[in-house]
Amino acid sequence: MSGRSAPPADPFLGVTLNGRFRIDAKLGEGGFGAVYRGVQLASGRQVAIKVLQPGLSHDENLVARFEREGQVLCNLRDAHTITTYDFDRTSDGTMYIAMELLSGRNLQDVFEKDAPVPWRRMLTILRQICSSLSEAHALGVVHRDLKPENIQLEQRPGQPEFVKVLDFGIAKVLRGENNQIGSPQLTATGQTLGTLEYMSPEQLMGKQLDGRSDVYALGVVSFELMTGRLPFPNAKGPAQLITAQLKETPVAPSVANPSAGIPAAVDRLVLTMIAKDRDGRFADVDALAAAIDALLAQAHAPAPVAPPVAAAPTAAAFGSAPAPAPRAAAPNIAPRAYLPPTEAIVLAPKRSWGLAVFLLVLVSAAIAAAVLFK
Repeated sequence: MSGRSAPPADPFLGVTLNGRFRIDAKLGEGGFGAVYRGVQLASGRQVAIKVLQPGLSHDENLVARFEREGQVLCNLRDAHTITTYDFDRTSDGTMYIAMELLSGRNLQDVFEKDAPVPWRRMLTILRQICSSLSEAHALGVVHRDLKPENIQLEQRPGQPEFVKVLDFGIAKVLRGENNQIGSPQLTATGQTLGTLEYMSPEQLMGKQLDGRSDVYALGVVSFELMTGRLPFPNAKGPAQLITAQLKETPVAPSVANPSAGIPAAVDRLVLTMIAKDRDGRFADVDALAAAIDALLAQAHAPAPVAPPVAAAPTAAAFGSAPAPAPRAAAPNIAPRAYLPPTEAIVLAPKRSWGLAVFLLVLVSAAIAAAVLFK
């Protein structure tokens, strides 16, 4: 008989929350909450239940953030945003959010198995994400943590890759109850949350954010799916990656993956999304969606003569250029080595980097940013 003790039993398994939702099995755990599979007793519907860890209920900031996530999700109704059924607190103080239980795979799985992804497929996925974000941004909500793991693909009748956007847990609410910008916010000025690889320059610098920061993250995701790598593959470690995101200009996707036949118009679309200056990006996700629609429509029509490059990005500019001639060499697709999410500094580490290293990196990054943007 070994001297090992059995792991403690999960206190939520088998529990019924407010007489409405029974918890059956744990699906995963994050820095401040766990997600379970459960059943809505009144309907028999399978649900996903996100529960704030009991030991964190004394942390007013985390409780407020969890409450805000529930409030945000309950107000998002777009078909491409995960559906929320209930948000409540039990008599003993347990906070939970009940959501639809998804059964597909996320874009990280797609990346690992399918990358590089054909550009038409990437644009079809991207267009659906725009639908979710359009509603969120109109309500003053910036996601701030768009990455492959937070984009789920469901199989629906006639739609083998129906997109669902997940995890608005660190979303930035720009407007208060009266739709007034500048109302009190949970995240202090200069506090950085998100996942480093997908963070816009303004997010890295702790500046005020708007929907264009999400556009930047989608640009990185799009680049990664089409090429099999991130825009700055030579950045080794957090400090180099931050410097690259603040200062270096990435190559076009067609250069990173020359065998994919990526059109020049798609290059322009992605490079506009990841422009360093947010004023150089699409004004909002609706403008991005219009550009994607033009590109997809153009993909099914004879290619016209390419017009002169417009001074500012428009939907027409991204759908009018013919595809470049195929090139000979295919890139070596290297597996992505994720850096830890910067959210770990404020909440709890999710990956292998230590908290002290992160604090040192962010201090160094702040100094570097001040010098670069002086």
